[in-house]
Amino acid sequence: MKEYRLVRKDKISRRASHDMIQIIAKWGKHSFSFRTDADVKRFFWSKGYDYEQLVENCCNFPEPVPLIENIIGPTWAVSSGLKASRVDLRTGKEDLEVQGPATISMSTYWSSYETAARHLNQAIKEASYAELQSAITDGIACIEGYINYRAEEWNKENPDDLLLDSKKQPVNFDERVDFWIPKMTAGKKLDKSIRNWTDFKKLKLIRDNVKVHPKNSGYSISHQELADLINRFRCGIAGLLIQLHQLLNERIPSIIIRGYFAPDTQVKEVEV
Repeated sequence: MKEYRLVRKDKISRRASHDMIQIIAKWGKHSFSFRTDADVKRFFWSKGYDYEQLVENCCNFPEPVPLIENIIGPTWAVSSGLKASRVDLRTGKEDLEVQGPATISMSTYWSSYETAARHLNQAIKEASYAELQSAITDGIACIEGYINYRAEEWNKENPDDLLLDSKKQPVNFDERVDFWIPKMTAGKKLDKSIRNWTDFKKLKLIRDNVKVHPKNSGYSISHQELADLINRFRCGIAGLLIQLHQLLNERIPSIIIRGYFAPDTQVKEVEV
């Protein structure tokens, strides 16, 4: 008996592997500093790694990038009897104080992406459109959360030029992208001419019209259509997040970079 399932390929291309290593090196959350591809190659050679072999190894997704890839997440478990809090390194003030047993997340947007990634994996495992809808919803929440977090940081440093969103003066997502980001980046705008924005808008329509405000009493979707939408998550969510981090000159969590370079999801016939 045969059936059809969604599966991710085991490998990415050598070009994608090279690009992933370079972005993790230049933009990942670690303490090293690299400017050029050559800087990254020299670093690995100095540590006894053959760079070309490293690229080959990292084609086997998700083989970690040694020495520089930080896989620590934003969420921590606090044991019973212990107290934890987050410290603003700029001001020295503490917030998010909690007494264990408890959970603390150092970053709302980052945690949202982790949740989105879990839903995306389940969407592939179960060929589930519902799980994909949840992944898209959390992915978009992550993007909105990142922009809001950066606006909070801007407001701390610019009390006379606040970026505000309130019930009386709501600011929609497009306005935040078109007006807030150029203000926070000294005039740099998000490039909407590349695939990231196109895929984001397509996924956002699913979030708006299927998940949040359903327009129909039911839905249907082929496995191939589902695989295509899952693949669009790479650019539309992870790719857009990478763009925003780079525009705002901030290091990027590894899980987001890997989300962008994830192997293709495809429909595969299997014997059962």
